[in-house]
Amino acid sequence: MSNPRLVIALAVYNGEKYLSQAIESILNQTFSDFKLLIGDNASTDATPVICQKYAQQDSRITYYRHPKNIGASSNHNFLFQPGDAPYFKWAAHDDVLKPDYLEKCIALLDQNPYLAIAHSLSVEIDANGKQLKTYDYELRLNGVLPRTRFWSILWTNYFNEVFGVMRTQLIKNTNLYGSYVGADRNFTAEMVLQGDVGYVDEYLFLRRHHPQAFTAELLDDASRLKWFDPEAKTPTFLTSVVKFQKYFDSIFQLPLPLSEKIACFKLLLDWAMRRGIRLPFTKDNQFQDKLISKHS
Repeated sequence: MSNPRLVIALAVYNGEKYLSQAIESILNQTFSDFKLLIGDNASTDATPVICQKYAQQDSRITYYRHPKNIGASSNHNFLFQPGDAPYFKWAAHDDVLKPDYLEKCIALLDQNPYLAIAHSLSVEIDANGKQLKTYDYELRLNGVLPRTRFWSILWTNYFNEVFGVMRTQLIKNTNLYGSYVGADRNFTAEMVLQGDVGYVDEYLFLRRHHPQAFTAELLDDASRLKWFDPEAKTPTFLTSVVKFQKYFDSIFQLPLPLSEKIACFKLLLDWAMRRGIRLPFTKDNQFQDKLISKHS
């Protein structure tokens, strides 16, 4: 398959426990015109064996194994090899897609050229696949104006939209994943500044929460930074400063109307004062919690 409509990039490190379920949920999609790229970050468990097995069984899969752990950010960026495919999607080794997830997301993008991302409603599952909750309480990232979508990505907690189906051309306009904590949020901000987010009104995306998950296992900023980039040198207390700079650059580099640039910059300043630029020993998330409660 030389020119698929969709390229899926699955980044993994020591994912043997859930990897097969994730891969099979992709291969069993009703939409089949895709290529799956797997980037193995020098796993030390059975991940290589699992990946090689599936690559031998399905010609749509290309498997890469890095000789050393280059970090999640570099692995994600390495896998951005869309070719001529109009759509692209990142995937996690522990999440699961319902069989018609891709078909319905791509139909949404085909029908609405103003959309940058298409995703479905999401649920959280545990290590055994049992549903724990939905993500309906989180802020959605859609909105007519870029300023509305930018405000949402600044203040939402979980944003499963980063695993949605995206327009390749708009990804090319971004800086991809940076080597700092929260780089996935900055990347998503760059996407929603360029276009709206469309939602399939069905629970087709299953995000797994388990003890080895990044969000559960790495609680301190230093460990989280090493996950993004094992060789990162930036002190963790400067992360908010770095993120502010990246947001600022995105606002003024992307092709937005001047009125939207100004509005987004004002929102960014408010974010910096309330939450983003703070001393490393403070941790006050009350403002964010109130926003989630009010607007969801």
